[in-house]
Amino acid sequence: MKRIFLLFIFLYAQLISSEEAKQSSLEIYFQWILFRTQGRISEEKETSRISALASPAVLGFKFERNNEKFQTNLEWNLISTPNSGVVLLPGRNSYFGILYKGFLWGAGRKSDVEEFPAWSSWKDGVEGLFAETELDHIKIRFDILDLYRGFPLLENQWLKLQGREYLLPKQARDELISEKDTVFSSQSRYRAGISLTGNKEDHFLYRLKVRYLSLGDWGRFGSDTKESKSESIEGDKDYLVEWKLGLGFIWKYFYISGDFFLSRGIDKTGYHLSRAERSIPISGEALRFDLGFYNTYGKISFFGFLPDREKRSSQGEILEMGFVGMGASPISNPILQQVWGFYPAAWITDRGLEREETNFPGKRPANLFGWKAEGKFFGISPSVHFTYIGFLKEENSSSGLWTISSKNMQNKFLREVGVSIAWSPLEDDSSKIELDLGGFESDSITGLKQWYMLFRIVGVWR
Repeated sequence: MKRIFLLFIFLYAQLISSEEAKQSSLEIYFQWILFRTQGRISEEKETSRISALASPAVLGFKFERNNEKFQTNLEWNLISTPNSGVVLLPGRNSYFGILYKGFLWGAGRKSDVEEFPAWSSWKDGVEGLFAETELDHIKIRFDILDLYRGFPLLENQWLKLQGREYLLPKQARDELISEKDTVFSSQSRYRAGISLTGNKEDHFLYRLKVRYLSLGDWGRFGSDTKESKSESIEGDKDYLVEWKLGLGFIWKYFYISGDFFLSRGIDKTGYHLSRAERSIPISGEALRFDLGFYNTYGKISFFGFLPDREKRSSQGEILEMGFVGMGASPISNPILQQVWGFYPAAWITDRGLEREETNFPGKRPANLFGWKAEGKFFGISPSVHFTYIGFLKEENSSSGLWTISSKNMQNKFLREVGVSIAWSPLEDDSSKIELDLGGFESDSITGLKQWYMLFRIVGVWR
């Protein structure tokens, strides 16, 4: 398979080199990152102290070449790791494409359209075969063969690749990481879908996306039991369908955006008296919003994410799963996202369907609210953000209906803050020096506190 792929690249390179290129660019860049983190679970547990240091080096490569018949966009990153040497990660876009009959027929990775500022960390896209076309301010993409694996990127993997076990306290490490967990054991599953993105008069934005994922017994929570495997139907028919409808409005210095999600599917499991079938339906909704103000000197945004929770029996057993998300984590905090593996709902990660009921940040339903401010003055870019995460109740009975009532909230929460300042000596922002300080803390019951310092140097050659 590897030889076939290399042969395809060689033949493709010969084809595009024979055409007169209308646009071509090449850039090589590097990053050096110093990351320091420290904290503890509670003041009285000295054995649970967190103290870790990571200093990976990153070398990047980006090549673009377009003409009337072909389109190439390749981006790759080499990142150093202490345990396994060098790891190769694709960038947001890394594909070969042929232009035919008004469509771009591509093979590789193509990212989804950029989200509004508050959700820049929540990235997803196709990895496989796709077809894309654009008609009068409307862009349509068909994901024909998408090998979903959580859309890993440098920005959401570099800290995880250093080894989660070195950045977690022992008590959390024993509960969140199994012996089989390694950062290089990610799997993939078949996904397909269609997305439509458009705008009217550059003021009204709209987007519609539908995706189907063949789930199988992928993931710790989605693993089949002996009871479900004993059914007469051969094979595992677990699946997940995600619908997304988004609307946005931009006017002068103001914007507002809202997205409504529906997740529907089936997860086979063991038989229970409260269920007529040996399966758990997946039926959930979520709402996210982002509104803010902007001008040439910066922007400020206020955002929120509200998923629903599971339907539970009076004994607390899950009868119907609520919202299940896909793609990278919406959280930009590097510790929460990569080390603790926090997602504000059950999620399809690179390890499949995951949901955790622990005392630590994990994958379970939570409301999320926050604000973010960014500026730019004479090459200096300061920013600050704050996020509050309130966990939904998981015990006793629940109807599973979507609601924003405070009665459904636990007393457990997380709140995180970050401050960043970057300096770009060049007008195109190709090179920069950046310093980030941040951290988070939980409620007094969990007693978790952790802070970090990130120092980054980036250089680009074109």
